[in-house]
Amino acid sequence: MNNMFAQMNTPINMRDAKFRLFHEKYPEVYDLWDNFTKEAIIKGAKSMGSQMIFERIRWETKLNMKTNEAFKLNDHLVPYYARLWMEKNPDYPKFFNTRKVEGQND
Repeated sequence: MNNMFAQMNTPINMRDAKFRLFHEKYPEVYDLWDNFTKEAIIKGAKSMGSQMIFERIRWETKLNMKTNEAFKLNDHLVPYYARLWMEKNPDYPKFFNTRKVEGQND
């Protein structure tokens, strides 16, 4: 995102704001996203659906976390995790296919 809001690190919409709060509270979700995406790349994937990574995170957390540690994973988080991962991994700028989200100008 090359717009004024991205440069100011301001959420572009309400879902982005909610994502940022969730990400701050549960950084382990991004860690799982990163690990599973890199695992897919190592196994030869050139691209992948972001929902597939998200469902694997759901699977792993549901089976491996204690009930009191569990958190709810909302589908609205998916495009923001995909964008964050590609931003942090510039060698894979198109690994996830993304559509524009509300408030995105580029």
